[in-house]
Amino acid sequence: MTKAEQIKLTLHNTKERRKTQRPVVFQLKLQNLSKKKENILKRAFLETKWFYNWLVSDTRRLELPANKIDRVEIKVGKNFEERDLHLLGSQIKQEIADRIKNNLRALKKLKQNGHKIGMLKPKRFVNSIPLKQYGITYKLDFNRNRTKIQKLGDFRILGLHQIPEEAEIANSVLVRKPNGYYLHVTCYVPKEKYYKKPLFNVPIGIDFGISSKLTLSNGIKINFEVKETERLKRLQKKFAKAKKGSKNRERIKYLIRREYQKIFNRRKDCQNKVLAFLKLYRVVVFQDDPVKGWASLFGSQVHSSGIGGLKSRLMTSLETPILVERFESTTKECFACGKRHNLSLSDRILRCDCGWICNRDLNASLVVLRKGLGLSPDQAVGLDRSELKPLEKETSARILGNNPYIHVSFLQ
Repeated sequence: MTKAEQIKLTLHNTKERRKTQRPVVFQLKLQNLSKKKENILKRAFLETKWFYNWLVSDTRRLELPANKIDRVEIKVGKNFEERDLHLLGSQIKQEIADRIKNNLRALKKLKQNGHKIGMLKPKRFVNSIPLKQYGITYKLDFNRNRTKIQKLGDFRILGLHQIPEEAEIANSVLVRKPNGYYLHVTCYVPKEKYYKKPLFNVPIGIDFGISSKLTLSNGIKINFEVKETERLKRLQKKFAKAKKGSKNRERIKYLIRREYQKIFNRRKDCQNKVLAFLKLYRVVVFQDDPVKGWASLFGSQVHSSGIGGLKSRLMTSLETPILVERFESTTKECFACGKRHNLSLSDRILRCDCGWICNRDLNASLVVLRKGLGLSPDQAVGLDRSELKPLEKETSARILGNNPYIHVSFLQ
């Protein structure tokens, strides 16, 4: 068998294996960094910026063998100087070039579809370095909780226990954040290991909203909001008064980025808790609401909750998500008979001529559940009698109650 045939066979086997697997990204933090190692990491990200900008400034350079380029020209003030690339491996350089090619292809496709596009521009800083191949560009030592990155050295990492034994480790990305350096490792996990047996063997419907971010068809209301901190506001005032180009201004900018990272982590934790609770249901039904459009009226409440990101994660993280079309009537429709009503935002109770009286949000979640299961009002008898069990209350308190930014209430 020739080498080309071996490669073709390996790719085929990998594709077949991926059908039974699911990609999961694990975040590992680099710990106990000495001054020397910090300087090495800073230099690596600086060289990545130099190499990226050198390629972007003249895209004809993408035709060159990127893995063999060891020196680039950068602009310093009004002059150009040459810089050596000491810390970037050949595969890392090739992956950076491939990223740019993919970006150019994406821009070309957008242009063909009639979108107005710009050009790829040089970056002031780069915060990610691709590590393409496990075992060559980087290695993981599970016994010593360490990682070895090509040309950068050996580092202690936190979080290796997250990766299960049966996981197939693939590529990763070295990421720089305001609160440290991280390794985002992509692993392929068997689907039967990722999707656990649901605790509640019943379907659940979700209605997204503003006052209560999620209303479940069993009567649970979940609200979460992480607003900008007072410290962030003080730092922004200091930044506005600081002299441009001064070290003090740069320091304040760094502190602002750290504060934004803290807020982002809190919002992400809220999403993780809600997602962990919803994974316990057999089937989850929700509507493809235009959350982005809500920001024009309720900008602060939408952005401070990250509800749009939660909806996107529901589509990709649940085993059996059912999506109801965006333009399906749910909020103003009676669950019992299907009649549509004219409701304003101030009307919180739906009263129908058929005798159905229900909280507006709970009614919408029940309609979403009915339509997601493909039932007519006559066939949906019994869905409105989903009793909120003590186990559901205890589980919601255990999972969601750990986060101080999440408020849970019960309509039943």
